[in-house]
Amino acid sequence: MKKFRLAKDRIFIYTISLYFAGLVFGIFLIRGVSLPHSSNRNFLEVFAANYWYIFLIWLMGFSLIGLIFSSLIIFFRGFLFGALLAVLFPDAFRQLVFLLLLEIVLFLPAFLLVSYFSLALSLRSFMNLFSYQNLNLKVYFNIMIIATIIIVIYSIIIIVYQV
Repeated sequence: MKKFRLAKDRIFIYTISLYFAGLVFGIFLIRGVSLPHSSNRNFLEVFAANYWYIFLIWLMGFSLIGLIFSSLIIFFRGFLFGALLAVLFPDAFRQLVFLLLLEIVLFLPAFLLVSYFSLALSLRSFMNLFSYQNLNLKVYFNIMIIATIIIVIYSIIIIVYQV
């Protein structure tokens, strides 16, 4: 039986590299933008703003073009978070630390998990294009349910603390 080693998996390393490349671009390309005063946001706004990335990546996993579009979305999400870090750094250090911890603990694991499985499913679909093998999608659907629960918790925490 083949051992599962995530650190040596090329798709996982590709996913993390894309996210961190977007993060670095976002930090260094966005300068001099001030942070607008936060308005009261409701749960649905925060949930939709964070969930659509995960849902779109998950949906792209079913198609062959998902390899390209999922990669772009992963980079874009990293870019947006990097831009947020660049905007928050000089003025709101407390909010920066809170959002960074929240991103690392809740959002990033869910995002990387869905991204990994989406890219793997797209790649597997491409490899099985001319074969008659069926793909087992039960795990893929369960990953989306878990990611949805994590994003709900993430959104509730952001609303409660009004970051």
